[in-house]
Formats: sequence, structure tokens, C-alpha cells
Amino acid sequence: MKKIVFLAHDPGGYDVTLPVAQSFEHDGIPSECYCTGPAAKLNPLQGISAKEVLQAIQCLLDSRKIAGLITGTSWGSSVELQAIGACKQAGIPTVAILDYWSNYQTRFVSPAGEVIYPDYYIVMDELAKAEAVQVGVPPTIIKALGHPGLDKYIACQRSVRCLNEKLKKVLFLSQPLSVLYGESLGYSEHQALADCSMVVANLDNCILHVKFHPKDDASFQQRYVELAVAGNLLDIMPEYDLIIGMSTMGLLHAVLMGIPAISYQPNLRRQDLCITNKLGLTKRADSPQELQLLLSAKMGGQVINNSSQLSQRLIWLDGRSTERVARFIREVFK
Repeated sequence: MKKIVFLAHDPGGYDVTLPVAQSFEHDGIPSECYCTGPAAKLNPLQGISAKEVLQAIQCLLDSRKIAGLITGTSWGSSVELQAIGACKQAGIPTVAILDYWSNYQTRFVSPAGEVIYPDYYIVMDELAKAEAVQVGVPPTIIKALGHPGLDKYIACQRSVRCLNEKLKKVLFLSQPLSVLYGESLGYSEHQALADCSMVVANLDNCILHVKFHPKDDASFQQRYVELAVAGNLLDIMPEYDLIIGMSTMGLLHAVLMGIPAISYQPNLRRQDLCITNKLGLTKRADSPQELQLLLSAKMGGQVINNSSQLSQRLIWLDGRSTERVARFIREVFK
């Protein structure tokens, strides 16, 4: 019997492919899940090296036991693109699921400069579709079906605990921006965290913790090891009074859960890619002074669940993205 293969390299890709894979498993559809790189750290049981996963997929292709391939859209690795290329050459349908509103086309550029598109490119909403088309992605391959990784956050929307405790807790969500963008943004995760640490230290009865990204530099993590927290964001974030990020998806997770959030991007020189800023759900602070003002205002005021501001035109807001994506893929792979 032929299998559907799921492949993820980055945490974001894992976040959007896992719910669909679980849906297929629940429905008894034969499938195989592979996690490489940072995704393997999130799911060691299905962890595998890039070389091994490409060999496994080629073996399935040679034996004609693969019905289709579903991948994330990772940075810093070509393993997903190589797998897509191998399947397309063999006439096997391919689907890639986007996890964030940025770099729509460059995700599919191989190290050799070749653009390798999947047969179908699932994006979150019409905003993502329009932005993808604007940068050259063929509109014929794009399907705006939602974001499977957001379903769990929408399902657990709640009112945040009242901010009446003496000690206020702030969580900084790191991203390896310097690895992805170098110095082109005008700032890095190093500067952002250093500024946050300084600003929070100047506030009374306020402490800062850091949730590092799996791709963050080891020396950077070691420098702030005393502030580090580990675990699943869904479990961690409700323990905090406020979340600070740069352009991370975690800011949207916080908003959906009713937790106050701030985007901090000091000296930003490029287009703001933060989706919560785009949607007007968070305000960006551009300097330590602005960050301190925003923090003081957030800590001193009544919390409002910002998720109520989300437009009903955003398809993923219904919490049924996984169902929609899984149904579409089943039709493609018939």
C-alpha cells in the first residue's frame, strides 16, 4: 500500500505538518513522518538525518510505495527542496505548507539558484496569497486554506489572569535573525534581548525570561542561560503577563490566547514582516525608550483580549485549518 510522506526541517514546518499528519493517522491513512534538523529535536522519535531521509524517500519512489509528499518551507536546508525535486521527477504529487507571512518565493530557491516549486503551495490566507503572487510565485499553485499550527491556540482561547500579582513576568521569544538576515535588518536577536534585559531590569517588580529558538547560536544561549526556560509555548506562555518578540509567530500565538504582546525591532531598516503588526494586533517598539513606555503601559492597564480584533476574513480564525488542509491533500493524492 502506498504511503503519504511528511517531511519537516524547521520548527515552523513541523508546526504546520504535524497536525495534518496526526489527522491522517487518526483516519487510518498510511503515512510516514520524517523530521530533520531542528524539527528532529522537537520529535526525536521521528528524527533522521537529511541524507537518510532522502535515501528513504528514494527507496519509496523506486518501489512505487509513495502516494505523495508533504513538506514545510524551511530555511537553511535544502532537504525539503531535494525531496520535492525527486518526487516531481518521478511524477509524484507534492505539497508544501507555509508557516509564516514572509519569504514566499525565496524558500524555494536551492543553493544552486534553481527555483523548485511544489505542485501545490498551501498558504494561510488571502493576504499571504497576494503577497506571494506579488513576489513571483505562480498563482496557479497557491491554495489559501489556513494555518494548521494555529488551530490549537484558537481552541484554547481564554481570558488572561488578572495582572494583580506583585511580581510581573515577561517572556522574550528569540529568533535566529542574524543567521537568516545578517545585519540587513538593522538589528539582531542579540541586540533585542540585551535591550529587553536592560529595560525590564529598570522596571520595579518585573522579571524577564527567554525562550530560545532551536537554531539560536549556542554561545548566545549560554550567555543568557540563567534566564532560559524550556518547554512547549502552549504550556509556557499562560504563565506570563506579557510576551515580547521581534517578528515571531509566537506573538500571534500570544494574541490568540489573550496575552499582551509587544514587537520589538530596534532600528528596523527593512519592511516589517511581523504579522501581528501587519494586522494591527501589536505595536512595534523601535527603541529601548519606546519599549519601556509600552511595557509600562501594558503592565499598568487592564488586559484586553486582542484576538477579538481579528478580521473574520482570515480563514484560519475558525480553528479548522487542519481539517481543510487534510481534506484538500486527500483529494490531491487520490
